[in-house]
Amino acid sequence: RFTAEFDFRMYDAEGVILYAESVDSTAWILLALRDGKIEIQFKNEFGTKVTSGGKAINDGLWHIISVEELEHSISVKIAKEAVMSINSPGTLFKPSQGFLETKVYIAGLPRKVGNSLVKQINPRLDGCIRAWNLMNQGHSGVKEVIQEKQSKHCLVSVERGSFYPGTGMAAFQINYNNLDSAEDWLVNVTMTVRPSADTGVMFALVSNETVPLALSIVDSNSSDSQKVIVTIGNITVAHLESKKLCTPRKVQVGLLVTKQQLELSVDSHTDRSNSERLSILHQAMMANVVTYLGGLP
Repeated sequence: RFTAEFDFRMYDAEGVILYAESVDSTAWILLALRDGKIEIQFKNEFGTKVTSGGKAINDGLWHIISVEELEHSISVKIAKEAVMSINSPGTLFKPSQGFLETKVYIAGLPRKVGNSLVKQINPRLDGCIRAWNLMNQGHSGVKEVIQEKQSKHCLVSVERGSFYPGTGMAAFQINYNNLDSAEDWLVNVTMTVRPSADTGVMFALVSNETVPLALSIVDSNSSDSQKVIVTIGNITVAHLESKKLCTPRKVQVGLLVTKQQLELSVDSHTDRSNSERLSILHQAMMANVVTYLGGLP
C-alpha cells in the first residue's frame, strides 16, 4: 500500500507537496497545503474524494508529515498524531504481480493533471522537504536528484520576508493619492533590510522612463560604513551613513514623503529635506507611477 513520510517546512499557504499516480494514470493521490492546512485528494476505481483538516502548519517550523494507506482508510498524521482518517473503499493502487508501482511528483504536478483534480489548486510549492521515506524505501531515488541540483537545496534557517537576488524585482500598482484631494499624496515606507551586497535600489517609484523617487544603498568612502540615500531624478536629496549594512544584523529604514517634505530614517537617525526638487516628484505623483521593490525595470 501507499506510504510517505517526510519533514516539512514552509510559510506559503498553498501548494502541492506530493502527487502519486498509477502507471496507467487511472488512480492517483494528491497531498497539498491549502490555507496552510493539509489537504488530500484521491481517485481510484470507486470514485474521488477531497478532504482537509488539522491546524495550519505554514509557520516556518519543521513538521513531520506522514500519509499511510490502511485497509479501509487513508491516515494522515502530523508529528505522529492523527489529524485525518479518510474512508477509502478498495486500494488506491492495484499491485501488479505482487509489486506496487507508482509515479511520484514532488512539489508540483505533471502538466496533464491540472484540470482532472477534484478541487483546483495552485500547485507551486515554496517550502522545504527533508528526511524522505517513500513506500518504506527511505530516500532512495529522491536524495540523488536533490543532491545534484543546487537549486533544490534549502537554507538551514529561514524567516518571513522577500529575497531580491539583484536579477529580479517586484512591481506594484499603488495609489498614493489622498481620496479627499488628488493634490495631496503620501508615500510612507517602513522596511527591515539585511543586504548582502553594498549597492542596490530597495524602493523606487518609476514613471515611464524616469525614476522620480528611489531609496538605495550605496558605497561609502569609509570601509566600515555605507550610505542610505534618497534620490529624486538623479539628484540626492537626503542621505544617512550607517555602520556596515552587509552583516547579519537587520536595519530599520523609513521613508516619509509629501509634496512639502521628505524624511529619511535609518535605525534611530533622521535626515529631513524640503528640497525644491519635491515639485518634480509632485508632478510625477499627479501622473502614474509604478512602485518597485528590489531593483529597477
